[in-house]
Amino acid sequence: MKIRIPENLGISLRKEIFKRGGHEYVAFALVSHTMAGNEILVLVKDIEFLAEQEYVETLYHGAHWRGSATIRILNRALAGKLGILLFHAHEYSESVGLSMDDVKSARELLPVYQNLIPDRPHGSIVIGHESAAGIVLLPGEDAISEVTSVRWLGDVMRDWTPHGNRKISSPVVPAIYSTQALLIGSSGQRKLSHTKVAVVGLSGGGSHVVQQLSHLGVGEIIAIDPDISEEDNRHRVIGMTKKDIREETPKVEVMRRMARSINDEVALKPVGHLVSEEFAITELKRADVVIGCVDSLHARADIQALCLRYLIPYVDIGLLIVPGENGSVSIGGNIITSIPGRACLWCMRFLSEKKLAEETGGKPRSYFQGTEKQAQVVSFNGLLASAAMNELLQLVTGFGPSSTAVSIKKFDGVSNTLEDWKVEPLQNCPICRTELAAGDPVWEKL
Repeated sequence: MKIRIPENLGISLRKEIFKRGGHEYVAFALVSHTMAGNEILVLVKDIEFLAEQEYVETLYHGAHWRGSATIRILNRALAGKLGILLFHAHEYSESVGLSMDDVKSARELLPVYQNLIPDRPHGSIVIGHESAAGIVLLPGEDAISEVTSVRWLGDVMRDWTPHGNRKISSPVVPAIYSTQALLIGSSGQRKLSHTKVAVVGLSGGGSHVVQQLSHLGVGEIIAIDPDISEEDNRHRVIGMTKKDIREETPKVEVMRRMARSINDEVALKPVGHLVSEEFAITELKRADVVIGCVDSLHARADIQALCLRYLIPYVDIGLLIVPGENGSVSIGGNIITSIPGRACLWCMRFLSEKKLAEETGGKPRSYFQGTEKQAQVVSFNGLLASAAMNELLQLVTGFGPSSTAVSIKKFDGVSNTLEDWKVEPLQNCPICRTELAAGDPVWEKL
């Protein structure tokens, strides 16, 4: 049982429950959920705080509040078809756990919530400065499940467990990664080895990404692409051979063969489907990070919606080479990291309804304009893929300094430069408002 919290809500949640005052402070998270592989993911969509006048003075430890506040929160949860997680804090540095009073209160409250909103999980969570623990009542179940981790999203993904940062044993770094660990540390290498990365699009950029993920030693690569090997791919798809062209080998199988040849400890799951198809969505939900290497804006919109819905950081790369007159050329690219709760591709104005309409000429999305081939050069694809890998390393290991700024890395292939362009995100983004942590839909019962 894992909980994911988008960056903006995580910041406000911790600020509220760690406030100093004459009583304990609580927060009510409104949540959706999904099944990702064999794990339940609980996704925080919004948070309700109590006004000071809604708390009730008591001689006992903890927080007590008026029934009217509970009714207000229940009405919001009912309207949004969302579950309720009750958060509070304990001031411990290493490990936390629910007290006997916390468990008693949870066993009284959670069945009430479940009776009113049976299709979503409900729980009670305690947060420490470096750890988190809790219990959750799942839809259709009477037994309570324990929370194994709470993931705070940001420029670094941080998983807080009941044991916090307490080291049970110092992880041994395999010899193959000994020099890599000099940058990211032994704990960073261990995190990489447990990280699942979905790569959508396996041509020029995506094949470079799969190659480098294999060298980095991630736990699993979920490779998503429905296409087969074709002759005009061979000059830029790493690992593709003449035999693959003759036998029309699926790109996902080319990637699996390449990954195995580099590092047989890295698992690669081949997904020969469009990212919008159910099987691909099921596999993508298991990812800790998604890297998009697609050509169209519509495909990017699909990936962005899924990453927002299931609270997955999304790194997007794109390249455009435009030969001009008299030997001139324009070579530009982007590396965009979208962290749920910070800014999405719509917030950054990289995606818009106008741009999507222009891509299809105002027709339904199945009628794409501009199907003529674009210039592709393997070296430029490799540069962008390498920059995306550095974004992944930051998200997983935090090897660089933290930053809350929203930026797009702009690549100029003529001058061979990569610059950070600061972006002022769109306020009250309608896409974030509707898609963020939406989870799986809850259908009306007829």
